[in-house]
Amino acid sequence: NNECGLSVTLHPYREDLILCSELMTFNIHDNSYCVYVKTHRDAWTHCVERQQKILEKCEGGSFCGNCFAGVREYVYPIRGEDSLKGFVSVSGYRCENATSYIERVASTYHLSRQGLEEAYASLKSEMPDKARVDTLIEPLCQMLELAYRKRESTGEKSLCEAVAQYLTRHHTSPITLDDVSRAFYCSRSHISHHFKKQMGKSIREYLTDLRVEDAKRLLRHSELSVIPAPSETPRITGELSS
Repeated sequence: NNECGLSVTLHPYREDLILCSELMTFNIHDNSYCVYVKTHRDAWTHCVERQQKILEKCEGGSFCGNCFAGVREYVYPIRGEDSLKGFVSVSGYRCENATSYIERVASTYHLSRQGLEEAYASLKSEMPDKARVDTLIEPLCQMLELAYRKRESTGEKSLCEAVAQYLTRHHTSPITLDDVSRAFYCSRSHISHHFKKQMGKSIREYLTDLRVEDAKRLLRHSELSVIPAPSETPRITGELSS
């Protein structure tokens, strides 16, 4: 990402297929257009649900395509011994018929068309050469395949890493500590204590950091106001305690 100017994200197949905490930040597209679209939690949910179709297409190998919101991307499968484990995306590029995508997203999720257009303009206009991307991403996928295989063979799992991935997936929604504890069948005190001990911050702090990073990207790459209209962003609940 830093050395080659690519926006690379990692998408595991199942919620319980957990990655180490250092890779959690690479589970979300960081361009301001994707961030803005996903301020509507239904759009976020739709994005996650669409990943099943992407995985099905990955059976045939790497490919180039457009997401439901009109962002062009390269997609590379991560293969296991008997099934796909997920995929790697190199994203953040404009497509030719962007207007129709923006109109559909604005209408479906009641988002500002002007805001979408401003955020979309921050995407890169030209796709990088696929042969060059292949040389960078295919070895990455092979390393991830080895990492998954090792974790599966040792049975290594971390509750806190699972919670971090859950928060990353759902941070645009008004989730509470009760939601988190129910999702992982743990008491509030147990999950709070162990998360802070391993991750170095409370669940509330981790969630706030994710939302602040979203806001920074939107402010950096668009003309959106500091406080979006209530219909364009999910409510941040005050019920989630540390």
